[in-house]
Amino acid sequence: MLAGLVLGVLFGIFAPSAGTKLAFLATMFGHAIKMVVMPLILLSVTVGVFRLGVQRSRLGKTVLFSIAFFVLMTLIASALGLGLNMFFRPGLNAAMTQTAAMPKNLAGSIDWTNFLVDMVPTNIVGALASGNALPVLVFGVLLGSALSTIEERAAPFIAVVESLLGALFKMTEWIIALSPLAIFAGLASMLGAKGLTAILPLLKLLGVAYLGMAILALLLTLIVKSIGLSPAAVIKRVSEPLILAFTTRSSEITFPVHLKRLTEMGVPKSVASTILPLSYIFNRDGAVLYTALAVGYLADAYHLTWSWPLLFTIAILTIITIDGAANVPSGAIVAITVILSAIGLPAEAVVLILGIDAFFDMGRTALNVYASTVATAVAMRMSGEPYPELAQDELLDNLGAIGSDA
Repeated sequence: MLAGLVLGVLFGIFAPSAGTKLAFLATMFGHAIKMVVMPLILLSVTVGVFRLGVQRSRLGKTVLFSIAFFVLMTLIASALGLGLNMFFRPGLNAAMTQTAAMPKNLAGSIDWTNFLVDMVPTNIVGALASGNALPVLVFGVLLGSALSTIEERAAPFIAVVESLLGALFKMTEWIIALSPLAIFAGLASMLGAKGLTAILPLLKLLGVAYLGMAILALLLTLIVKSIGLSPAAVIKRVSEPLILAFTTRSSEITFPVHLKRLTEMGVPKSVASTILPLSYIFNRDGAVLYTALAVGYLADAYHLTWSWPLLFTIAILTIITIDGAANVPSGAIVAITVILSAIGLPAEAVVLILGIDAFFDMGRTALNVYASTVATAVAMRMSGEPYPELAQDELLDNLGAIGSDA
């Protein structure tokens, strides 16, 4: 995977015209992953909630701790993004030149009524077909909870579902075996189309963004250390989904292998299957940090006068809009345009940074995946239930035993 990353970068820079022709390979890989990800979310959540429901009070406690952690980390991410903008001020004297056109059919706002209504699917098959993760998650939680109330009669069905999950994981292994080729093709096509020259006018903003992501990643690493796990071992175990997230810029593509790696790391399947899908939707720290920083950059570019109420407004709106745009196409861009409109700037201002959004997207998607890893580990620890205790030495032993397939 690392070789594919390096070769893809070199190919995209030195043979851009040929690199752009390789995009279809990355698209095929994405389709193959998406083929399994929605059934995997539905079945894994159903089984996970069933297991937690059988053990009664654990689901509520675990989810409650997780939601509190999501809120805390997204608040920190939003504040960090604004703080870095106020310290470095990359938007002052920025060139007011469009870097790309607005995407077609981009949502102009977030309809919160529809957001709530759409959480309950009218047709679960339709939700699976459309790739809408939130209603699939809700249906899986309800189905697993209902099955836990008829435990004995549900046992044969759960056995079948677990067999299907095993088959889906095996399919995922086959697909992921092709990931080096997909990473190579994806990076070569992206750099061939964008080129490094597109970065230069916004290099300062890009540098500040990655500095913020590094600071947040360090904080998450300290949290891992504080709960008694080895950060190096955890990062090594989830290195595959992290590389996939960085190169494909898609959390959806990353989910199946991420879930598999967490369970191999020792996280109980019932916890990983319940918390990880929630985290992918409501704990997108990288997206929150980037959105707050991007709005701050554009506010400076338009010479908006800063005040504490304005800072507070942007910080809170960033968290709310990122969560609300979780299932909206180009969600981060929609969130930025909504916030810009709310603070009195033209929504079209986003075109000043849109041309290199892909380079921001690589880092923020990888950070989202790492944040979900930490959130799942924290949920396991803080719930206070007798889950397997993975101390640093024990985790390193486990890695030595199963690390050959990483």
